Amino acid sequence: MGAAAGPAVSQEPAVGGYEGWWNSTPVSGDISGLPKETVAVRTDTGEIVDASARDENGQAAAVDPDDVEYSVVVNPAWPEQSVVIIDTETDEVIESFRVDASGTPLR
Repeated sequence: MGAAAGPAVSQEPAVGGYEGWWNSTPVSGDISGLPKETVAVRTDTGEIVDASARDENGQAAAVDPDDVEYSVVVNPAWPEQSVVIIDTETDEVIESFRVDASGTPLR
């Protein structure tokens, strides 16, 4: 008799999303100058792949990109094969970084 098959193991990472100054919560509690809501957009597809929002206390948390009401307008000036972080209140690109085909940041 063969060994019983175990549960399938996911090859997906346990933690996803992008972290940076835009979605952090400062220890000091001073959130002045930090965005209230951001989206991360793949420049090769225009897809929102990550999002974050701050609550009334300034605490940042990841939110489902499908729950963010934001229409992406792709800009041809955006860097290729990258992710841009957009402040949804101002439509400003506040950060960008190159990614590989799977979306992993390149260092």
